Amino acid sequence: MLVAALFPAALASSAEPIQLPDSPNVKQGIANLKGENLEEAIEDFKRARLEAPDSSVAAYFLGIALKKTQNYEEARKNLSDAIRLTPAVKEAVVELADVYYQLGDNGNAMTNIRLAEDAGIQPGETAFIKGLILLKEGKSRDAIEALTRAKSLSPGLAQAADYQIAVAKVKEGNLKGAREMFKEIVVRDPNADIAEFAKQYIDAISARERAERELSLTVDLQYQYDDNVLLKPGDSSVAADVTNESDYAAVGMLRAEYSPRPAGPAGVKAQYSFYDNAHRKLASHDVMSHTFSIVPNYNLETGNLSAIASYNYTMVDDFKYLETYGITPTYQFSVGKGQLASAFVKLQEKKMLKLPLTRDEDRSSDEWAAGLSWFYLLAGNKGFVNLSYAFNHEDTRGANWQYMGHKLGAGVFYPLTDAIKVNVGGEAYFQDFEEKNTAFGKFRKDKTYTLSAMLSYALIGDIDAQVQYVHVRGDSNIAVYDYSKNVVSAGIEARY
Repeated sequence: MLVAALFPAALASSAEPIQLPDSPNVKQGIANLKGENLEEAIEDFKRARLEAPDSSVAAYFLGIALKKTQNYEEARKNLSDAIRLTPAVKEAVVELADVYYQLGDNGNAMTNIRLAEDAGIQPGETAFIKGLILLKEGKSRDAIEALTRAKSLSPGLAQAADYQIAVAKVKEGNLKGAREMFKEIVVRDPNADIAEFAKQYIDAISARERAERELSLTVDLQYQYDDNVLLKPGDSSVAADVTNESDYAAVGMLRAEYSPRPAGPAGVKAQYSFYDNAHRKLASHDVMSHTFSIVPNYNLETGNLSAIASYNYTMVDDFKYLETYGITPTYQFSVGKGQLASAFVKLQEKKMLKLPLTRDEDRSSDEWAAGLSWFYLLAGNKGFVNLSYAFNHEDTRGANWQYMGHKLGAGVFYPLTDAIKVNVGGEAYFQDFEEKNTAFGKFRKDKTYTLSAMLSYALIGDIDAQVQYVHVRGDSNIAVYDYSKNVVSAGIEARY
């Protein structure tokens, strides 16, 4: 419990400057404190507390000395005593708030801040520490307001307040505004320690801006071998006439993204992706796909909200095959130190452009889905472990393809070295079809298991060499849909 909150009257009556006791140990301790002889000062104030256990002033200065040595727990005890004892030392309230902030106890820190605000204690310092607490809580806009007030009330805090405001702007995504403030800090006093920190932030912002260029382009070229392009069933009795199901293919992918740098919390991205799969023999299974997306997003205090609106057009064997329209609102947020999560819902219309063999085989549909993902960051936030779950329902025009699905996924991405990265994952997808299949007279149930592993090696700059293996096992109670396949690919990916 916060002791200070129990004694507002004592604080209000303590409007005079600190009255130093006639104690040689306190006087010597203050002299050592001013000379930055912190260990000696701590011993002096400890002796002062022993000779006068009820001295709030001795408790206050001992708390200050302990705080300077980052012994925050002991500082907390002594600063609490400085408020509890008579006469209460009002300055101890703000110092205690700072100690709670350093200990990560934002609740008690903010309680002290509110007490200091009500009693009018050191308003500039109070506003500054309040800004630090709000910044740690992810409330960037409120933090900027408090820090701006702090430097107007206490001009001596202007340099430190501007630095923290710039940090808040970085968290908001206002990199341009943050960089200008950091530059002002460096120009104001180039030799100060805080200027060195500002320079480091400027370098980090420049690196981030390079990574978040407004226009980015990724080209991926692969050559792959697929041992079951035709999804030949494993039961030979239903696939006796299917032969030569394996083939080699050249795969090309292009991704382009335009993302104007936002000046505030709102932003938007435009994306285009192209996929082409050209087989050596089985041209009837060549695929060409175009996807266009618009992604508005908004940075909230607690996370990021986005909505992907997309259109896809796919051709198979140079014939129109599929069109889809969809929107996927997504919320990404932190769930703890080194942990991230995201939740999404999805609405999609799928229009098959090739006439089905029968009405019951029409796969045009309306689909909705929802899911959750969790990430635990590894290797200095350069790698992660991921778990995911998604549910979807596809309402097709044809009775044979209506289903409800559940998808479970897990994966690990880890940098073995600065140049070598490995990505291993697995997925299980369970589909329960809702209507009895008109061709086979039973309710279809599919279980699809996918395992994948990819190794990438940084060749030079933003060009990586990649090798990948994927195994898919489709387990169905209807033999014609039961299959397995293996895909091996190798190629390069270049980012511009």
